[in-house]
Amino acid sequence: MASMQRTTDTTTKWMCWLARGIGSLVGAFWLLSLIASLIVEVIGGRTPWSLEGAILAGLVIITALGVLIAWRREGIGGTIVAIGAIALGTFAYITARFNKVWAMLITGGPFLVAGTLFLACWRRSEVRQT
Repeated sequence: MASMQRTTDTTTKWMCWLARGIGSLVGAFWLLSLIASLIVEVIGGRTPWSLEGAILAGLVIITALGVLIAWRREGIGGTIVAIGAIALGTFAYITARFNKVWAMLITGGPFLVAGTLFLACWRRSEVRQT
């Protein structure tokens, strides 16, 4: 948000708000999905917690934290979100049995869009400042 206050460029402001919206919605969806899965499957006794589930949870939490960081610091947060999106996509490709590309697009794609928008917003703010 600090870089948004430095600029008066309307396109940059829209880009930042679009990145925030996409990142927040996708992050909330994944966090709620993980919490629901934890409650129903693990605590409910259906299946034990697996290494695959733990890795997925860690990647989602790190990427969602990147979105929170990007609300204030677009450069650092956008980098975390973009790297997390690539890691999520790679993890989905490795663990998916069928439709590997589709799994990559669903898990990492929206985060990658948000991370790229955060980085573009940060870059435009920095260029505008000089």
